[in-house]
Amino acid sequence: MEYHRIIMGKRICSLRMAKGMTQEQLASVLCVSTAAVSKWERNLALPNVELLWLLADYFGCTIDELVGRREEQLKKVGVYDEEHLRLMVIADDLLRCSEVSRQKGLLALEELTAEFQGDSEFLPFAIRFILQAFMKEMPVDRVVELLNNYAKTLPKEQSEGPMVVAALAAIVSGEPAEWIKEIIASYVGMNYWEKIVGDKALRCMREEVLERYRDKKQYSAATDLLESFTELGDFELQTILRNLDQDVFTVAMCGASGAVVVAFMANLSDRLLAFISEDIDRWEGTEEEIVAAQRQVVEIRNRCC
Repeated sequence: MEYHRIIMGKRICSLRMAKGMTQEQLASVLCVSTAAVSKWERNLALPNVELLWLLADYFGCTIDELVGRREEQLKKVGVYDEEHLRLMVIADDLLRCSEVSRQKGLLALEELTAEFQGDSEFLPFAIRFILQAFMKEMPVDRVVELLNNYAKTLPKEQSEGPMVVAALAAIVSGEPAEWIKEIIASYVGMNYWEKIVGDKALRCMREEVLERYRDKKQYSAATDLLESFTELGDFELQTILRNLDQDVFTVAMCGASGAVVVAFMANLSDRLLAFISEDIDRWEGTEEEIVAAQRQVVEIRNRCC
């Protein structure tokens, strides 16, 4: 029975990823907690009989296939390759590292290792090694060189070494989140690129980005030059955007309210929205720069609309 438990966790994870779903989305479909799905996939718990039926119906397979007796459906979806699936889970852990490092700093990564979903022993080691090396004031290039040496000593069945080193090197160097996603995806494959970087992922991200800015406050009372622009239609906003330098637009949005930001950014393409959002989050400047940028937007409106 324990054998089937081990198989089942990986297969639930495989079928979920084949649908391009997160653990949160699958949990919502089944009306269970995200923690429950996480425990199933890590083989810490088993779904009850009723949930097995629901899982089988949702994924279009049989319970036998879920518990490891047959593999027809898993072969159909084309993702049930043990090492490829393993890399995908570790890749998700690396994406979480990228997010946490930007929000809380590199030191927060050590605590994050307890939450990793993958079974990589090298990733937690690499994080501890980096933090200790930086305490010794070791340069980044030398740290990466040594980590690559350690990666070469991993057993052949543990192929995550180069991906972990490349991703962590980009994270500690402060590279943009979108670049880090590209690096990670290049080690896992085209399907994973579609999941986290491609058009499908960008469309899913669009509403998340816009929602994040809805409650944004103005930088200051002086940066209110664009507040009346919420009364403009999409055609007028698109006309302004076509005549506006991207850097000026970014700075102007940094000082505007959420209503203005959402009105403009809803008229951007999925890909440009992702890059502009990243630029806004990383921008550091002054009120004077914002006011100057917003004045340029007003001038373009007066000239073109």
